[in-house]
Amino acid sequence: MNKLTGFKKIAACTVAVLICASVFSGAGSVVMNAEKAQAQSAELKENQSNISDTKSDIEELIAKQEELDKKIAETKDNIDSEEENKKAIEEQITTVQRTIMALTSTISQTNDEITALEQSIAEKEVQVNEKHEQIVEGVGEFKERLKAMYVAGNNSYSDIIIGSSDFYDMLMKMELVKRVAEHDDKMIDDLIVLKDQYEADEAELNAEKTELETKQAELETQKKAHENQRDKLQVLFEESQIAIDELSSNQEIYKNNLAMIEQDKAEFEKHLEQLYMERMAIQTEEKRKADEEKARQEEARRKEEERKKKEEEEKQRLALEKQRQEEEEAARKKAEADAAAQQADDNSGSGSTDDYDTDSGSTITDTPADTDDGDDDTQLYIPPTASDNLSKNAQNGYVEKSRFTWPVPGHYNVSSGFGYRNWGVLVGYHGGIDIWDSNIYNAEIVAADAGTVIDVSNYCPHDYGKSYSCGCGGGYGRYCIIEHSDGYWTLYGHANNIVVSVGQYVEKGQVLGYVGSTGHSTGPHTHFEVRLNGERQDPQNYV
Repeated sequence: MNKLTGFKKIAACTVAVLICASVFSGAGSVVMNAEKAQAQSAELKENQSNISDTKSDIEELIAKQEELDKKIAETKDNIDSEEENKKAIEEQITTVQRTIMALTSTISQTNDEITALEQSIAEKEVQVNEKHEQIVEGVGEFKERLKAMYVAGNNSYSDIIIGSSDFYDMLMKMELVKRVAEHDDKMIDDLIVLKDQYEADEAELNAEKTELETKQAELETQKKAHENQRDKLQVLFEESQIAIDELSSNQEIYKNNLAMIEQDKAEFEKHLEQLYMERMAIQTEEKRKADEEKARQEEARRKEEERKKKEEEEKQRLALEKQRQEEEEAARKKAEADAAAQQADDNSGSGSTDDYDTDSGSTITDTPADTDDGDDDTQLYIPPTASDNLSKNAQNGYVEKSRFTWPVPGHYNVSSGFGYRNWGVLVGYHGGIDIWDSNIYNAEIVAADAGTVIDVSNYCPHDYGKSYSCGCGGGYGRYCIIEHSDGYWTLYGHANNIVVSVGQYVEKGQVLGYVGSTGHSTGPHTHFEVRLNGERQDPQNYV
């Protein structure tokens, strides 16, 4: 019996020692794994910091791209700025390439971060598996412990005291029992903590991995977009170079054709001078005829007045003659009556007879004066109703500064003013203003003031932008000219159609035609001129 009891004690001590050893070895593994996890976490944080810095660089590059896009748009289609446009495009290509490189770096760093996280997850999975195995082993050892306790019997502290050989043996046994119990509790608690930590770490790392994969997909998309943008800009650069060559060629053509263009302008001005002389001659002739007509009417009025005066004098003479005759007749009748009365007195003797005096007056009928129903030239003036276009100018807040209204209602941008200019293919004196905006094509052109249409050119099939003159209408393409009072003319050029005709009287604001790009025109606009006695005026002093 004593031998069996001794065997149980030896077995229990052995199990206790093994359990304690396993606890210490597990603790050491946990410490080593924690240090490694901290190192990996620091590496991830550094990588994330690098990604953040790169993203900041990307934002700056994209902002620069936007500025260059604006600069490219501003210098487009202008030969004087085409070299600047080309440089801006080249700089834009470089900027996009830098952006792509930054994105590539970010993607690479993100991939490294994902790889590190995957490695961390794998290592943690190994660690947790090890912990799982430790749990399994611990459970097995715990079973052995229970088995050893069963074999040894449920010894109480009193049994330990009684069974101890001495006091020292008793203390050792009590300490051993206490350590084994604490080990049992700590082993289970540690394994539960490790399991919870494993699940939490696994969930967190999986979430981070998903997030990073999403970011990687976004960055890949951005990279593709910027690669497309770079390709597009490369094409734009090539097209820009072609445009430079074409515009340079057009400018050369323009210079070579400058004499012809100047000749067209000279011929047009000569045509207007001739038209002005003709209009002056017509106005002189009209004034002469008007003066003659006025003199004729004055003579006719004078003769009519003389005729009426003679008629009145004759009427008065006849009236006086009639009055005299009536008075003579009355006197004769009175004399006869007196004679008859005297004879009757003589025949009647001494009879008393009352005397009476019969006045036979004559009634002179006043002849009413003739009413002169002469022609009344005065008529009630009814002002013309304001046209829709005048109302449209007012609706757009336009305030007239003179007798003239704005000729293209709703479109108030002046792209080229009055005077000398040197803009690439547009060189020389500009005798009016150009009214343009991006939506002006086919807008209504209206009369700036009432007047008579004196010149119309409505032939030009070249209704498109060009850097040369097609020669139509002396460079004005389809145009019309209105003659106003007080020596003013207005001209409206480059229309796609003129809807009025020579000799037609137009009201202020009446539609004359529609905006086009005929003649020497680089794009849809209206060329508007004001001339006074044949001399060009700055239209912006009037509209």
